[in-house]
Amino acid sequence: MRKIILILVLLSTSIFGQAISLYSNFGVGELNVNPTARRSGFGLGIAALDNFDINPFNPASTSKIQFVKFAGSLNYSWNSFSDQATTNSFRTGAFDYLLLAIPVQRDYGIVLSGGISPLTKMNYKVLSPEFYFDSIPYKVKYEGLGGLTDYYFGLSYNIKSFGSIGLSANFLIGTVTDQVSTEFVQTSFINPVFKTESNYKGVGVRFGFISENLKTYIDNLPLKEFRIGFSYLSPVNLSLERTKLKQGIFLDTISQNSYKTKLPGQFAAGISAKLSDRSTLYVDYLNQDWSKLNTYSQSGFASVSQNYFSIGFEYVPVSRPEKYFEAITWRFGLFSKNIGLAVNDVKINEYGFKAGASLPVDQLNSIDIGVQYSIRGKKVNNLVKESVLNIWFGINFAEIWFVRSEE
Repeated sequence: MRKIILILVLLSTSIFGQAISLYSNFGVGELNVNPTARRSGFGLGIAALDNFDINPFNPASTSKIQFVKFAGSLNYSWNSFSDQATTNSFRTGAFDYLLLAIPVQRDYGIVLSGGISPLTKMNYKVLSPEFYFDSIPYKVKYEGLGGLTDYYFGLSYNIKSFGSIGLSANFLIGTVTDQVSTEFVQTSFINPVFKTESNYKGVGVRFGFISENLKTYIDNLPLKEFRIGFSYLSPVNLSLERTKLKQGIFLDTISQNSYKTKLPGQFAAGISAKLSDRSTLYVDYLNQDWSKLNTYSQSGFASVSQNYFSIGFEYVPVSRPEKYFEAITWRFGLFSKNIGLAVNDVKINEYGFKAGASLPVDQLNSIDIGVQYSIRGKKVNNLVKESVLNIWFGINFAEIWFVRSEE
């Protein structure tokens, strides 16, 4: 187990949080709304309270965890871009997150949790048509890479007949690199490069709540369980250090500046409805107003308030399966969102579906798989339409720590 954690930590230092989208070229990147490989199959699961998963979006979600839990995931992304004239595609793979939960006092739902996960992601590459300068052909390449990484530590607590609450400290650190380069067709020319590196850091607080089973108070409710939940990430004061570089024959620093900005607060809410012993319905909503973020840089894009909505379904295995297929947990979902961006006064919307499964290794450990396909943008008003396929391969392991032997 310790060897696996070490290997994954080393991987995360080199390929953490990659994704390709032309529409990630704004602010600090695009918000990551797939917190784990499990939840990539049905949604955020803000009101989900179980002992199998860790949800960075709601620190109250860990209060039912009975064993030490460790989770990590790899993400594969395929993106096809098309406008009215051309079509292109890119593929990339990345390590996505590392999460850990340690139950301290099981009777009161006191669980320590923490991890590393991408809050935002930026990765775009655009190559212009061919231009001419005094009959010399060249192209212009626009590139961006980076985002904000969330290093968080959380604590949950269960209040009898009320629900579970949670609090986390979120340390946001990240670098966003934007680069513009001129590429001459003739190799004898030097290609000038203009690079801007923006380093962000700040600390926020996230509060979460998940109610007790409200079926207890509503006798006629035709459900096994019904819970509501919400979480709120406070606005985060970010320090911004920006360096502009020019590279030709030599590498020169053009300017270095320091700024203060604020990441807007984030609110999420959801419900979970257990329809039967084996099936549960989840509905989630998230809002974050990106128009309040000032990155002190010019862009042809406008940041707007982002809204995300999803509905998902989870089907768990029988309690004592006789065949391996009967032990698999299945998930399905639909989602809709605007990604917090407007181009030519048109908001960029995204629609898609999700699916996933948990393949048991034994009673405590599983391999989690999630698949998401979506379409964003449209081929009008000089916009680009993207078709995006994401696949997650996750591990969800458990170990027994701090258990006293029976006397």
